[in-house]
Amino acid sequence: MALLPSHGPYTRAQRIMITVPVLMASLLHAVNMSTAYVALPNIQGNLSATPDQVGWIITAFVVASAVGTVLTGWLAQQIGRRNVFLGAIAGFTATSLLCAGAADLEQLVLFRILQGLVSAPLLPVSQSIMLDTYPREKHGFAMSIWSMGMILGPVVGPTVGAIVTEFYGWRYLFVLNIPLGLAAFFAILAILPKSPARPGGLDWIGVIALIVAVSSFQLMLDRGEREGWFESLEIVIEAFIAALSFYIFVAHCVTAKNPYINLAIFKDRNYVIGLCLIFVFGVAVFSSLFVLPLFLQNIQGYPVISAGWVVSVRGIGTMVAMFFGGFLADRFQARHLILIGLLCVGVSNWTMTGWSSEVSLDTILIVTLVNGFGMGVMWVTLSTVTFSTLAPEFRVEAASLFALVRAIGASVGTSVIVMILVRSTQINYSELRDYIHAGNEALMALGDSAPWSIDSATGIAALAKLVAQQAMMIGFLNDFIFLVAIAVVGVPLVFLLRRPPKAL
Repeated sequence: MALLPSHGPYTRAQRIMITVPVLMASLLHAVNMSTAYVALPNIQGNLSATPDQVGWIITAFVVASAVGTVLTGWLAQQIGRRNVFLGAIAGFTATSLLCAGAADLEQLVLFRILQGLVSAPLLPVSQSIMLDTYPREKHGFAMSIWSMGMILGPVVGPTVGAIVTEFYGWRYLFVLNIPLGLAAFFAILAILPKSPARPGGLDWIGVIALIVAVSSFQLMLDRGEREGWFESLEIVIEAFIAALSFYIFVAHCVTAKNPYINLAIFKDRNYVIGLCLIFVFGVAVFSSLFVLPLFLQNIQGYPVISAGWVVSVRGIGTMVAMFFGGFLADRFQARHLILIGLLCVGVSNWTMTGWSSEVSLDTILIVTLVNGFGMGVMWVTLSTVTFSTLAPEFRVEAASLFALVRAIGASVGTSVIVMILVRSTQINYSELRDYIHAGNEALMALGDSAPWSIDSATGIAALAKLVAQQAMMIGFLNDFIFLVAIAVVGVPLVFLLRRPPKAL
């Protein structure tokens, strides 16, 4: 039985009582998405899997989460938002126990599919609860608090994952979720007000078409680089199925009497522009979260734990932005704050395009700090302004679509980042290798002063290692250029946002 009334307005103390468990629940999903990345090598060795096979641990969760997100709005209407939230937390906790006890890779992938499917409602439902709990003039503050779970998860997750995996083993990553999930479940059960259910039919044609489109698209993105993209029949089939299913979905939404997604939400300009910007955010921000640890480990030789700590500095910038985000969002135009966030992300990525393999730690920390600040400012404000003029009855459905578009942006960005890195490394290695010969006067002029030479097997091996490292460095620089371009693309969209009736 919930301790609070089913409808607001709530007092300050009541809002705090709701916020704490909701934040705990959203943090569960966000941290879980990122901790598994650093444990993949350990899991691969423990379960005797190939790199391609172990990648399904991530793919399974991402695809299932996308499918679960599609169904969130309908489930909330059928059984009530509170029940969906409780079910998601309980399912997440139970599947974490199953993942921890998986006997082989096949079981682990199956349990990760279940985990992604049942936990998908955590983020969109928690966002809609926060928006409903706080009055409109406090939405900026509410989103800054909610964003702590969403943003700090990918920042803290790699560090937590590295430490737990290093000292206890990968299974304890999932064991750690169990007490946190139980605490969040009972807190929500005791405190969160009940929400009314509005049972109704489901547009199965639209739902199935969207699920197939999203699933095929996610699989294509995740496996594209491994399979050679459109040189592979598998990728071609997945792309065709995704395009056909999405066409069916759009055509059905336009022509059906009661489509799955209420087209009325697209009449709100701020919501539509917000979807575009959250896609840009997903590409730019989550791609940089993916690529920086790789740079630190592969180019600068940082161990996993040290790289995790460096990346976590981004969280300091994010926390600073969140600390001031609510205050600023309640007093200044949202588009100005989003523009500042984009500029911070873009400028920090542009600075990274001038890095070399010997870039100092101080420089990395400063750039990472600025990038994290831009992430926080943009996310908090964007999460507020996107829903600022949207009718409350559309919030769960709109939040689900918002989360889905962000996830697709993150998938697209990560796939492009990987493609650029792999192909640039291969091309530049081939080109740099052509300069390694006895006729290169600049190379021969170095003589015995260099730690490598072409006169011995040891020297040639050292030289080959250096060439491979510099080729990969160029690949990282091309990645950083791509991230700058994405940030620039988002700038014109900011000026299309309307100022809501009450200042943000």
